Amino acid sequence: MPIIAHRGRSVRALIVFWITRIVMKGFMSVFPVRDRTLALLRALEPWMARVPQSVRGVEIEQITIAGVRGERIVPIGVDLRPRTALAYYHGGAFIGCNLDTHRRIAAMLARGLRVPVYNVEYRQFPDGGVGTSVHDGYLAYRELLDAGEYDRLVVAGDSAGGFVSAKVIEYAARDGVVRPAAFIGFSPFLNIAVDPRRSSRHDAMLPIRKIAKLRDIFERGPEELYGPEDMTGDDVAPDFPPTVITCAHREALELDSRNLVASLDRAGVPNELHIYDGQVHAFPVAIGSTPESLDAYRTVVGFVGRHLDEAASARAAEPEEQRADSGAA
Repeated sequence: MPIIAHRGRSVRALIVFWITRIVMKGFMSVFPVRDRTLALLRALEPWMARVPQSVRGVEIEQITIAGVRGERIVPIGVDLRPRTALAYYHGGAFIGCNLDTHRRIAAMLARGLRVPVYNVEYRQFPDGGVGTSVHDGYLAYRELLDAGEYDRLVVAGDSAGGFVSAKVIEYAARDGVVRPAAFIGFSPFLNIAVDPRRSSRHDAMLPIRKIAKLRDIFERGPEELYGPEDMTGDDVAPDFPPTVITCAHREALELDSRNLVASLDRAGVPNELHIYDGQVHAFPVAIGSTPESLDAYRTVVGFVGRHLDEAASARAAEPEEQRADSGAA
């Protein structure tokens, strides 16, 4: 099983871990999960958006994609990979976060992979449940394909956005459309069912019992969720493209990542799981806050870049007729 353990942690990571554990986990542990209180939590998002999320070397265009807000983030001053883009789905437990909170990691992926990145603000609480979030994410993916500008789309997401990405992979396989070229997951929330084997005892951010209480939110419409709630099993693994995941050691969602890469290994799908000591949930999203976040970013960019280059070389070696047939497929 291709699991790479990154031992030790920096002083900055230690500080971030304990501040997060004391402040955020402490707050979430006592926060009542109800519609009224969750609405108050959403009201904090404009404050969160004040955190600088811009990055040099990109152009950002506000767009509408598949009926929802989005951003097209294009690196400048570099040779773009031909006909390739990335769709990014932010995390936030399907109840919070937005384009602003995840702009920096989306922009850094655009620069690192030399591709346009589409930062997608899918609907979530109070506008819909998980089925609606997945519906929006998949329609955005389809719209990017149908526009005819790209032949290859990478999907990426952190936490809840990891689940949206995984369902996009599944829905694309179900519908017989071009599947994603790669999947990047930062602490992906891959199984939204209640799993008693998860533990948040050592997690700096997520009290797992609070996640379980979000079930009512997850199950709301208006769009239905199709297929399994657990996206880590052998039934879905063959649909996955080359996959790279990072997570924190002993975080609540580490089990999801381990289960998926075990299934991918059995299915023969190229994959890597990088587990970092002493980090917080989805730590690469706060890229630059710790040395480990930069290392994780470079790791996923290196993995995806290699697979994109290998696929491009293999395609270039195909006879012209075969390339035309595979493009039509």
